[in-house]
Amino acid sequence: MITGIDYILYTDKSEDAFIEKIKESITLWKNPYIVNDNEDETTDIFVSRDEEMFQLMDEKGFYVDELSGEGPFLVMFNSRYSSKENRVTLVLPKETDKSKFFKQVFNSIKSIL
Repeated sequence: MITGIDYILYTDKSEDAFIEKIKESITLWKNPYIVNDNEDETTDIFVSRDEEMFQLMDEKGFYVDELSGEGPFLVMFNSRYSSKENRVTLVLPKETDKSKFFKQVFNSIKSIL
């Protein structure tokens, strides 16, 4: 089971434009590992530093690396939310007010809305 802290945001960007912006905007890591998974109502975009971090998340859920303070995160894009806007759910392993790294993640995602 994957659990984390959800932040609900909204955008008028299309799914393809939003995903491209994520790929351009995630500069926290040199070459982030990104996995897209199309679910029934959403597109899930998993982002991690590398494949190893992604595999650890797959095994034990969202986590924070004790040494670096970094961790994987998930962006869920729901284009069926309404006809005027799309719902974006950002799932982080730690609250933004308790982690400088995850505050940066939140601000990066928010800047592309």
